Amino acid sequence: MQNVVAKVILREQYLFGHFQVGGWIAPTLGNSLLVLMMRMLLMVPLLAFFVGPRLYPLLWRDLIQLTQVNRLGLLGRIVGSGIFLFLSQCFMYVALGNIPAGIAITMFFTYPTVTLLLTWLLFGERPNWSTGLGMIVLYCGCFLSIPAPESLKTANLLLGVGTAVTAGIAFSVNVVLTQTCSQRFNFHPVPFSLANILTTLLLSISSVVTFNYIPIIVKLFPIAKFTVAPGMWISLWISVLILALVTVAGYLLNNYGILLIGASFSSTIGSTGPIFTSTLAWFFLGEILRIHQVIGMLIVSISVALISFQRINVQTQ
Repeated sequence: MQNVVAKVILREQYLFGHFQVGGWIAPTLGNSLLVLMMRMLLMVPLLAFFVGPRLYPLLWRDLIQLTQVNRLGLLGRIVGSGIFLFLSQCFMYVALGNIPAGIAITMFFTYPTVTLLLTWLLFGERPNWSTGLGMIVLYCGCFLSIPAPESLKTANLLLGVGTAVTAGIAFSVNVVLTQTCSQRFNFHPVPFSLANILTTLLLSISSVVTFNYIPIIVKLFPIAKFTVAPGMWISLWISVLILALVTVAGYLLNNYGILLIGASFSSTIGSTGPIFTSTLAWFFLGEILRIHQVIGMLIVSISVALISFQRINVQTQ
């Protein structure tokens, strides 16, 4: 649902085929940074003062302890994770504004394969032949999901596919750093998530200020400057508020799901992301995909699920 709301913000849509909504800003890098900053400005208070303390009462104690000398290594990894989360979100917003939401998420879901390669290089967790086969099948599914070759002549489509894949690569680095913080330092996921989004908030604020209010930088990087029509601010804030609430709801449901069925099984269920995104985009926005794209998304979802099950078996052994 996050992806559908972001799509509405960045591109004019027809809700249920009749009601014209969205397109408050263009899907540029500068506008993506603005939406990310606005979303984090709303999410941080929600998680810091309402959701977080209910899920984990020792939230602020753990965050304060990060300033101790013996925890600086952990703090560096958390900040690094937040940086790559920030990059992933920026690229994903650009992708959602330029290609169908279902295809963007399918391209993004290449991240489990990059994560496997990184864990192999860094931690020696070598994937077996069945996992390697699953990775090959996954990329075949991504290839099928790409629109028809004649459509690729448009710069927007190339931009959308490229930024979606880049978002997945950045997110995979975030996943590896998250795994390190959880396994090596045994850091609780709630303060970790809050520290992550605080880092993202600070980076987005500094980026928006740098690219819009420092004259030399504005001249060098005009693509990173945001542009909002004066009459669009109220609609934009309302849309971003909905985006923030949906994101926090997803965060809550995911945490409770992990508590009930475990992280590994939860991540396997999460592999249905492209299917649900496409279904919601079709239901709300009327986005229609060709049969080969639907098959590609199904292949990606099944491949990610099989890779996740394989990792569960390895961890169990």
